[in-house]
Amino acid sequence: MHIKRFEGASMEAALAKVRSELGPDALILSSRTIRRGHRSFGLLSRSSVEVQAAVERGSAASSEVPAPLPTALDPEVGRWQARDRFEREIREELSGLREAVGRMTRGSRAAGMDGIGETLERAGLDSSVSDALASEWAERREVESVGDWTEVLHDRLEQRCEPPREVAGGGVRMLVGAPGVGKTTTLAKLAGRNEEGERDVALVSLDHFRIGATDQLRRYAELLDSPFVEAAKAEEIGALAGRYAGFEILVDTAGRGRHTDERMMGLEPLREQLGAAARVELVIDATARPELQRSQLRRFAPLGPDRMVLTKTDECENLASLANLMLDPLCPPVCWRGSGQRVPEDLLPVDAGAIVRDVLEAAA
Repeated sequence: MHIKRFEGASMEAALAKVRSELGPDALILSSRTIRRGHRSFGLLSRSSVEVQAAVERGSAASSEVPAPLPTALDPEVGRWQARDRFEREIREELSGLREAVGRMTRGSRAAGMDGIGETLERAGLDSSVSDALASEWAERREVESVGDWTEVLHDRLEQRCEPPREVAGGGVRMLVGAPGVGKTTTLAKLAGRNEEGERDVALVSLDHFRIGATDQLRRYAELLDSPFVEAAKAEEIGALAGRYAGFEILVDTAGRGRHTDERMMGLEPLREQLGAAARVELVIDATARPELQRSQLRRFAPLGPDRMVLTKTDECENLASLANLMLDPLCPPVCWRGSGQRVPEDLLPVDAGAIVRDVLEAAA
């Protein structure tokens, strides 16, 4: 059998060559569209048709008088093959375009994410936080209408904020934290604020280790015209809850260092004893080193802090350090931030918007 390929500008042209050379007994084995001068996406390339045909040796292929080809090569079949070929070419072109646009989109997205990450890191956010925010922004843009990437940062911080709220019926509220973070001053500020509702408060000191701590809290109680109690041990707090029914009992505990054990010197059993009647608020110095802040989060986790208070925020170079800590998975919801020494003025509810604005200013 003699097999040969023929090429023409169209199917009709290729078949004409087959008839001319192989004659009416030729069998069409295959046909395909080929391109010459290929360019990007094939949009400007020149296409032609290649037909593979065969004929038995010694047949009419040697005839000098061409005869019509079999029915398989009639004009109607040629038109059908041309239409099929056109649709296939369109699909190939569209597929190429989609792939190219996808590459461009992925490249732009990666470049945008890198730019956002650099901006956030320049503002002082941890690289892990920056990467997570940039990725979330890119993902949200694909499924919903999201404006500036700062919306993602604001939303994430907003989820970690807990606004002040009135708590009816009093109860015990313990402030815990490392030595020197500002628990006593924070407790006095909380006693003097009214965002959590007008209520009677009693101040209790469990701090027998720091010189002058009890006297300082006693003076605050006198200024507030509130009861003051110096408790010798944590077990006494339960009895005070009954003695001052309806009061909010604010307890100033001693600073717990990294070597403190004995179930937080009685605080864990007290928490278990009081149950829902007790709230624990962890106080952390916003100016402390990040590794020290994380260590304190782990250290006080057994107490199950309900909320967190950040102190000394007025001494921070910017509020990015607050964002880093608030977005840590171990961080409890944050309600207050200390902004100075004045009692009670320098205690502000945490505002996600204010933190975002400060971060942006630092990144500028």
